[in-house]
Amino acid sequence: MSGEEIVDKGLAGEGFDAEAVEVGLDGIGIVARSATDSDFMMRLDLAAGSSNGTMTVSETVDGLHVTDVYGVDIRESTVERAVFDLTDTTTGEVLHYDSTAASPSIAFVIPIAFAAISLSTALYYLAVGAAIVISGALALETAKAVSKILEENDRRSASKRRYYYAAVRENGKVYISPSGLTATQALARGRKGWDVWATSAAYARSLARKLNPSRSPEWHPAHKDGYLRHYHPYMHRPNMHAFYGLPS
Repeated sequence: MSGEEIVDKGLAGEGFDAEAVEVGLDGIGIVARSATDSDFMMRLDLAAGSSNGTMTVSETVDGLHVTDVYGVDIRESTVERAVFDLTDTTTGEVLHYDSTAASPSIAFVIPIAFAAISLSTALYYLAVGAAIVISGALALETAKAVSKILEENDRRSASKRRYYYAAVRENGKVYISPSGLTATQALARGRKGWDVWATSAAYARSLARKLNPSRSPEWHPAHKDGYLRHYHPYMHRPNMHAFYGLPS
């Protein structure tokens, strides 16, 4: 299934009818309505390449249609954990949410509590199939990211093209940040032991070689489904992956 289909099916299992699920370099958008209460609707909008955006929740309260808009600041969103801040754009009230920590019940005031729970649910299924946020940086599942990255590079002049992108291994997949890296930035990331995705095998090999020029880099096939072919600097020093291509 595609990332969008995974999100759609996951939300359905949580009692939501997804009216729209869009994930790409143009941004992330999810619109879902409660399957049991047609008056409750949520909408998540994240800008392209950003972990910030808005969450809109609407419902009928005492016969009145009420809409609340929250600013969203996602610090982390993986299958294991969701951490974010919701800010009521009208009152300024801020709710800090961490799925792994017990939050004081007083913090879960209605309606911001419903927004937090709905957002956490949506982020979980995004992480399963399409997008994660780590340390405030958004990354897309490889297949979703690569086609858009290549299309975007084709439209750019040669001087503005990017051949390296930050990569993260999570949940048995490789996720790629849609914000390109210069060669210098890719080297700096690799020296920290962090992974990088390159637009070709040649660029991946070149990066691994520069990170440890003592001998030729080591090539590995994808170790399992969902992973990618890659190079390591010689002797895994530094211990990073220079990925390239699409999942096996």
